[in-house]
Amino acid sequence: MSGNNIFTGTQSDGVFISTNNGTNWTQRNEGFPANIIVYTVVISNNYIFAGTNNAGVYRRPLGELVGIQPISNEIPNQFSLSQNYPNPFNPNTIIRFKIKDSRLTTLKVFDVLGREVETLVNEQLKPGTYEVDFDGSKFSSGVYFYKFVAGEFVETKKMMLVK
Repeated sequence: MSGNNIFTGTQSDGVFISTNNGTNWTQRNEGFPANIIVYTVVISNNYIFAGTNNAGVYRRPLGELVGIQPISNEIPNQFSLSQNYPNPFNPNTIIRFKIKDSRLTTLKVFDVLGREVETLVNEQLKPGTYEVDFDGSKFSSGVYFYKFVAGEFVETKKMMLVK
């Protein structure tokens, strides 16, 4: 477990992540062989380790599996949230944000009724510019909102999923 992210391994489909305390699961095998049998998943020092039945132990940066990608180490002079792109999207979109100092950062997606449908980020991040990939394949077409919170900074933007 890392923040609200829970990881598990399976016998036939590799590594899965839940960003909402186990309600929904997404396969995240970036950098792992296809269809590995994972017996143990351990998180340590921002790495995820997957112990397999006969292929050994694999180590991947945690950010690769949760979809958070640092874009720049240059320290921004303010917090900001960019409009997702593409918008409208089907089924994936990128959300970019900037953090000017180290803060607990959350990025959550809500449906049009204000119900939280996914937590994309919930962790302490260093200053920089980041991108997160949002996969809307398990959601229906419609308007969604994403809310970025970093300390006192809060911003919400609208995006549209069209299938």
